[in-house]
Amino acid sequence: MEKEGIIIFSWPIPLNGITSKFHDPDYPYRSWIGEHSAIDLRAAQGTAIRAPASGYVARAKHGGLGYSYIMIIHNESFSTVYGHVSQIFVQEDEYVKRGTIIGRTGGLPGTLGAGRFSTGPHLHFEVRLDGIPVNPEDYLL
Repeated sequence: MEKEGIIIFSWPIPLNGITSKFHDPDYPYRSWIGEHSAIDLRAAQGTAIRAPASGYVARAKHGGLGYSYIMIIHNESFSTVYGHVSQIFVQEDEYVKRGTIIGRTGGLPGTLGAGRFSTGPHLHFEVRLDGIPVNPEDYLL
């Protein structure tokens, strides 16, 4: 849904708790990598990730045992990023509709897509407004 250029996003996975908030002062890697520019959503390894709004896939990065992520551009202002992805089902420049399954969650240390800075299975979910991370909770339905 869009109103005057503002997008209201659907949850990319069923809500099962937020394990780390936007700019969370208790984020365990804050001293190494800086502010946590997303919310971390609790999810079982392999949970389907759905596009929360229609848009074009800008990046679909397979990181092997490193960090894997997907980025979708939704309009001139908004983009979203999905991190610690264990499987990617989309390709760069592909158009996806709201609700399309774009990948599967990961994050379990030592598994595909988890990267070095993950303590367990979850989805790292960012919303960016004009390229700047904003609190996703302000834009979720």
